[in-house]
Amino acid sequence: MEEEYIIKTDSYDFDERLSAPLALVLFYDHMDNNCRGFESIIEEVAEKYYESVVFLSVDIEQSPDLAYRYSVGTVPYVILFSDGAPVCDAEGANLPGVYLDMIESEL
Repeated sequence: MEEEYIIKTDSYDFDERLSAPLALVLFYDHMDNNCRGFESIIEEVAEKYYESVVFLSVDIEQSPDLAYRYSVGTVPYVILFSDGAPVCDAEGANLPGVYLDMIESEL
C-alpha cells in the first residue's frame, strides 16, 4: 500500500495542523481541470520531505474562508508556512523543483 503524505484539511482543523514548524499547503478546486492530477506533483515533493514538512491540501470550494484569508485567486496555489506564517507562495501548476526550492530555502 502506498503511503499518503498529504493531509486533506478544512476550516475546522487548518490552524491546528498549521502549527508545525514548516507546512506546505496546496489550495485547489476539485472541479478545476488545472488541479486534477496536480496533487501527484506535491506528493512527489512530500515523499522527499515528509519527515520535516507537513503537507496539507485545502479544497477552496469546501473552505472558501481559507481561500479568502490567504487571497487565493488562482488554483492550484501553494503556500509554504514557517511557524504558522506564510513565507513564500507559487501560483499555478509548476514543476516539483519550484516547491523543492521553496522548502530548501527554509530548512
